[in-house]
Amino acid sequence: MKERLKMIVAWMLEERVASSQRSLAETMGYNPSSFSQIINQRVPLSEKFLHRLETIAPRINLEWVRTGKGDMLLEKGMEDDLLLLGKDKKMEFVTENPHGARIYEVDNKLFMRVKHVPFAAFGQFANDSDRLDPYEEEWGWETYEVDRKARGNYLSFEVKGESMDDGTRQGFESGDRVLVREWERDRWSSLCYKDHPFWVVVFGSSVLIKQIIDQDPENGTFTFHSLNPSPEYADFTLSQNDIRALYRIITKKTRQIFY
Repeated sequence: MKERLKMIVAWMLEERVASSQRSLAETMGYNPSSFSQIINQRVPLSEKFLHRLETIAPRINLEWVRTGKGDMLLEKGMEDDLLLLGKDKKMEFVTENPHGARIYEVDNKLFMRVKHVPFAAFGQFANDSDRLDPYEEEWGWETYEVDRKARGNYLSFEVKGESMDDGTRQGFESGDRVLVREWERDRWSSLCYKDHPFWVVVFGSSVLIKQIIDQDPENGTFTFHSLNPSPEYADFTLSQNDIRALYRIITKKTRQIFY
């Protein structure tokens, strides 16, 4: 813990949270001597100290400070999620699943933070690859409330177009974001599409959000439906041989509207 505390102080000075360790101590309400004793672990670390630390530097991951688990800093943007959840809330890192989805807990609720597919990746995915493999430096993050810790491959997509907008709460407006889980090809015979109707389907050069309304296992086909009743969004059927990837939609986050 002593080394972790020194790393935090070094980061805060580098980020100009304070101009010096003395200034940092005073900002947190400690005299320099007491602050030095805490940092060098001559006195026990208190929750009061951690709370003050979090107040002036919300990106610091307090779970990492306490235990060394996770990363020293929360991802950029995590503080925005905390503001949306309530500034008095504490988001604690729980685990990271084998595919990189990160689970956090806030007031006994679970939140999953996953890589968000940028618009540029849609074209690359549709034309060059059957898999979406995020690049750390290019992909952002999105956070969704979930009901369990999951081990699958999860991603975040942004809805484009109006084909799934029927004007109801069930629909998907352009700009909404969805949490999806990749459905492996060897499990396509058990989609349970009546219980899980909405999917991201990749075929040819298209990446679309659609409702699956029928499956013909004998002929290996799926029928896809748009919620928008406009004639231009007619139902269509695809052979599973023509489908490159399927992602089941888990939950939706509506687009933010600013007034």
